[in-house]
Amino acid sequence: MDKFIRDNVHGDIHIKDSVIKELIDTKEFQRLRRIIQLGGGQFVFPGANHTRFSHCIGVYCVINKFLANEKISNAISEKEALVVQIAGLLHDIGHGPFSHTFESISSQAHEQYTIDIIIGNTQINQVLKSHNIDPQEVASIIEGKHKNNILNLLVSSQLDADRLDYLLRDSINTGVDYANLDIEWIIRNASIFENKMVFKIKTLNALEHYLLGRYYMFKQIYNHKVSQAFDITFTNWFTRLKDLYWSGFKFKNQFMIDTLIDLIEEKTCDLNKYNRLDDYTMIEFIKSSIDEQDDILAKLSQMLINRKFLKISSELSNEQFEKLKENYSIEEQKYYFTIIKNEKFNIYKSNDAKKDEKIYLLKNEQLFEITQISEILEISPKNIEKNVFVFINDNVK
Repeated sequence: MDKFIRDNVHGDIHIKDSVIKELIDTKEFQRLRRIIQLGGGQFVFPGANHTRFSHCIGVYCVINKFLANEKISNAISEKEALVVQIAGLLHDIGHGPFSHTFESISSQAHEQYTIDIIIGNTQINQVLKSHNIDPQEVASIIEGKHKNNILNLLVSSQLDADRLDYLLRDSINTGVDYANLDIEWIIRNASIFENKMVFKIKTLNALEHYLLGRYYMFKQIYNHKVSQAFDITFTNWFTRLKDLYWSGFKFKNQFMIDTLIDLIEEKTCDLNKYNRLDDYTMIEFIKSSIDEQDDILAKLSQMLINRKFLKISSELSNEQFEKLKENYSIEEQKYYFTIIKNEKFNIYKSNDAKKDEKIYLLKNEQLFEITQISEILEISPKNIEKNVFVFINDNVK
């Protein structure tokens, strides 16, 4: 039976294959409903409470848009078409609580958890096998190692279904207009040439808009100072939790420690425990930590719950920063003060020794990398690396 999911980005998304519906119904996929896509971004933009669940459904939809282009689908077998749809659907299944924020406390990246969930003892793995789909083949696409490179490029490249969906979705839900992309135009003018995904020369302006939109999304949304402040406060909360554990501290909430023990001990998390981790779980752990008999952990917990995060600024001098630290002990300073480097962001990566993910345009049967013909990329904005000071907001009026 066909199913339609009504989506605020793509409209009605048609679910045709029973395996897709069954994968969506697994507990591993349903967990994504409880993980906010933008992590700390929700504390800046009230509408940014969309989830990894909706994003993964969106990526599935965008891949189907690519497959509706005969020039793409002709390079892919019927079986491969289904497998790449599944890979798009499952590409973020391994994300932890608060999305990318969680990676600051995990010894293993979400991409590896994604692979572990697909090939491990999970409901997703069982559904795939019941439909005679090789979980390892699905995993190979997500890893960018499938023998048909077009499948890899659809899921992971510098212009893929993942990026097209999250830029549109995040733009719409944050209320900004940086990434108002013409997806239909871009996809309709895609084709395959020399085993590469290429775009007609007339899409140049749309592709430049896509790259610039992504740059401004990173600059203004993903790296917003409040979102960064949440990330650092959460990381320091977990660091304090770990330090207390290793010092022999007796926690009131032993269930929290039992659940997080693999992360605390910097091990790969057991998949059953990992599947219990979502935003709701972590928020409850943070709330319960307010009542632990440790002033630093309690304070960091209150800061997270009440949106009183650590402050960040690149405008302070070293002298001003040191002055702010004076009223705090050495132990407190470890969790309340630090200096970080602002994250550098490249609008486009032309050189990657591992794999070719460049954006190519086709003109008169001749292939050009976008940097060869784009004037915008020649003058594109560059990030300047500078120190960012992190400090507790008790000192700020």
